[in-house]
Amino acid sequence: MNLISLFQGREESQIQNVESISADWEEAIFVCSKCAMKINGETNGRKTRLKSELKDALRSEGIRGIKVLEVSCLDVCERNRIAIGSSVNSKIGKNILLSPPGISGKKLLPIILSDRFKS
Repeated sequence: MNLISLFQGREESQIQNVESISADWEEAIFVCSKCAMKINGETNGRKTRLKSELKDALRSEGIRGIKVLEVSCLDVCERNRIAIGSSVNSKIGKNILLSPPGISGKKLLPIILSDRFKS
């Protein structure tokens, strides 16, 4: 018996066990926790300040279907900035925001969701 024959069929059995479930959200906002950890006052040890504030802002605006997620790194680190990405179809599109520290989630939300906050 060779090494290849030991693993044949193993992948097919794993694929059969993969399941799909529906989520209660359709879009996501990504906050880079690595960027936030480098800036004093941007984390409480576990969560980023922006994640909490963006969630609160979405709730206060009555916006549903958007999940705020912390991600480990968006690979666009810039000194003294927090990277924020979005799957939301808006003016920022596929760009990543680089927010200075201290800006509230309530002020950032109209930039991230510009299509929902038309002036």
